[in-house]
This record gives sequence, C-alpha cells and structure tokens, in this order.
Amino acid sequence: MSKDFSSKTLKRTRKFVVDGVEVSVTTSKIIRDDEKKDEEMRFLRRQELRELRLLQKEEQRALALLNTKLESQREQIQKRFDQEINAKKKQFDTDLETLEKHQKQTIEKIETEHSVKLKEETKRIKMEQEREFIKFMEHLKQKKKEVKHSVDKMPRAERKDTLKQRMSTFNETKVKMEDRFVGDQRNYLDTTLKMIISNNKREIAETERECLNKKQELIREREGTLWDMEEKNLLDKHQLLKQQMKDQYFLQRHLLLKKHEKEQEQMQCYNQRMIELLKNRQQQEKGRLPKNQRNEAKTRLAMFKKSLRINSTGSASEDREKIKLFSQQEQKRQKAERQHQQQKHENQMREMMGQCESNIRELQQLQNEKCHLLIENETQRLKHLDEQHIHQMREWREQLKLRKRTIEDELSAKKRDQEAFFMMKESIDNSNPSSPQKLSSGSQGAGAYLQQSMSGRRGASWTGRQSITGQHTNNQAHTHSYT
Repeated sequence: MSKDFSSKTLKRTRKFVVDGVEVSVTTSKIIRDDEKKDEEMRFLRRQELRELRLLQKEEQRALALLNTKLESQREQIQKRFDQEINAKKKQFDTDLETLEKHQKQTIEKIETEHSVKLKEETKRIKMEQEREFIKFMEHLKQKKKEVKHSVDKMPRAERKDTLKQRMSTFNETKVKMEDRFVGDQRNYLDTTLKMIISNNKREIAETERECLNKKQELIREREGTLWDMEEKNLLDKHQLLKQQMKDQYFLQRHLLLKKHEKEQEQMQCYNQRMIELLKNRQQQEKGRLPKNQRNEAKTRLAMFKKSLRINSTGSASEDREKIKLFSQQEQKRQKAERQHQQQKHENQMREMMGQCESNIRELQQLQNEKCHLLIENETQRLKHLDEQHIHQMREWREQLKLRKRTIEDELSAKKRDQEAFFMMKESIDNSNPSSPQKLSSGSQGAGAYLQQSMSGRRGASWTGRQSITGQHTNNQAHTHSYT
C-alpha cells in the first residue's frame, strides 16, 4: 500500500493528575512539506536578489578604478623590473662570493688531511719495512751460522779452506739479497706513495670539478633568470598595451564570468537540494523497514505456530524444528527485502546524479557559447597587436640563441682549461714520491690557484663576463687548485 510522505504529523502527549486520577491528553499538528518548500524558495530568491545588487556595486567600483589602474601601470611595471634586476644581480654576487669562500675552505681542509695522511702512511710503511729488514738480517745471520755449522762437521784439515770459500760465497749472496730486499722495499714505498698521492690529486680534482660545475650552474641560473625576467617584461608591456584595448570588454567579461559562477552555484544548490530530498525520503523508508519487518515477522510467526497447533501431527521436537526452519526462511526473506530496497535506492540515486550532471553540462555548454561569442569579438580587434608582439618576441629569441651559445662556449672552454691543468700537474708530480720534498708538498698547493682566482675579482666590481671567462689580474704560477 503506497503512503503519502508529503506531510508529517507531530503528536504531543501531556499527562497530569485531576482529583487523584491520571489523565493524558494527546494533541497533533500536521506539517506539510509544500509549505516548508515554498518558504525555502522565497528565502533563496531574496538571497539571489541581494547577490545581484552586490554585483552591480562591484561593477561601479571596477569602472571607477579602471582609469587609475591604467595610468599607474606603465610606471609600476618598469619600476618593478628595475628593482628585480638589481636584486637578482646583488643576490648572485653574494652567492658567488659565498661559494668561492666555501670552496677555498674545503680545498684547504682536504689538503691538510691529505698531508697528514701521507706523512702518517709513510711513517707506518717505513716502520714496517724497518721491522721486516731486521727480521731479514736475523735470517741472514742464521744462514751464516748454518754455514759455519756445516763446515764444523767436516774433517779438521779441510775446514779452513772450505770455510773461507763458503763464507766468500755467502757474503756475495748476502750483498745481493740485501740489495734486492732494500730495492723491493723502496719500490713498494714509492708505488704506495704514488698511489696515495694520485688518489689525493683525483679527490682534489674531483672537488675542483664539482666546485666549477656549481659556479657554472650558478652562472646559468643567473643568466636564465635574467632571460626569464626580460621575457616577462616584454609580455607585461604587451599586456599593458592590450589592456587599453580591452577596457571596453573588461566589464562585460567580468560581469559575464560572475554571472556564470552565480548560475553554476545556483545549479549546484538546486541539485544538492534534490539529492538531499531523495536521501531524506530514502532514509525514512530505510528506517521504517526494520520495524515493519519485525512486526510482520511476529505476525507471520504467530500465524505459523497457530497453524502448527491446528494441523500438527508430529512431536514437539518436530514442531520446534519446523519453527526454526520457518525463522531461517523468514530471515532470508527479510534480507532479500532489504537488498531489494538498497538496490532500489541506489538506482534512484544514480538516476538523480545523472540528471544533476546533465543539468550542469547543459548550463556549461550554454555558458561556453556565450563566452566564445564575446572572445571572438574581442579577438578580432586584438589580432593586429598580437602579431606585432609575436614579431618582437621572435627577434628576441633569435638573439637569445646567440647569447646562450656564447655562454656555453665560454663555459666549455673553462672546463677544458681545467682538465688540461690537472693533466699537466699529474704528469709533473708523479716522480720520486718518497723524497722529503714530495712528502711535505705531495698534496699541498691546491688552494693557491683558488686564491689567485678570487683575488682577480676583488680589484673591480663583478660582471657576468668576468665570471664566465674566468679572467685573472695577476700572473702567479698555477698550482694544484683550479677554479
């Protein structure tokens, strides 16, 4: 049986005692949904009218501010561009100086560590070799004793000549073995120290390469930032010229967009209200279903028990089994009924969501057509100005390619000079590493070239060309470090 859910009945029961007798009075009031909906619609309509009045006020304020904005825009854009350029240059100078100071400290620290490590390793190897040499000499002494002992076993008449001959041979062999042992130790020391010095040089060279890469990346970042700022400035100037032509369209476009937003908001509110109404109705149905099922289950169970009492021919245990089976079937039936209701609600919600999406698509299509017409009219008048701007940007980009190529060539030359410098140093410094001079300066001197490079910048203010080409003002000899 269908029920009307368009109205609700509010019941209120009051209990009180009159002359010792408890009396209850129940009052009811019918609340119709139509009345509530009409009140909500009137409220929403008043709200829409208020929003339209606000849009009119915004139009008046925008028109008053428009002329002032156009007059001050040219001055502001140029002033802002100059300030940004100066700030970026100053920031880059500070970053470059900080990077060079950090590089100098890093190289000096690495040099100190390498020097200490080289001396310690040399001392350790020499101590080990000294211990091995002592063992070797002890071994030779033992050999000498064995020679003497072997001679003592011979007849007395042959001892003197044999001892003299064998000792002579032993002494010759001893000198050769001692020279070979000392030579092997010296070769091992030289090879080990060469390897350590080579590793130290590679570490310093890698550090120098990393520092150079960072400086070059900083240069690329600076130039890229300046190029972006130049391009942005050209675009801003172009937009400024276009703005004067767009004044007559600005207010229409602004109001049209505001109107579209308001229409979409109203459509969203309408769709939301419809969804909420459907949810409320489904929630009511879902809330009533368990109660109805319980009442119906009680009634059906009572009727089933009554029919058992009338028609039963079995024992009490068989009746209990029938009642249990009936309860299980009743639970299955209720579960199927709940699933059917859930499926019906999902279908209703899916249809409602589809309708809401269809409403939004239709509204958006209509709004897009209006925007397209307005933009097409405006585009015809702006076409000539855009063509001029495109030509200007094309010329600027052609010049930019040449500037990029020049900078990359200079940076590549700087890297080649650094690699050539390290190759030359490695070929010069690999001779006789175990000498005292090499041990004291095997990994020193890496900061001298850095100091020279940094001092070349202090005589005059920094420029982008100086940083890229790496010009120096003094003629000091190059050492291990390279920047």
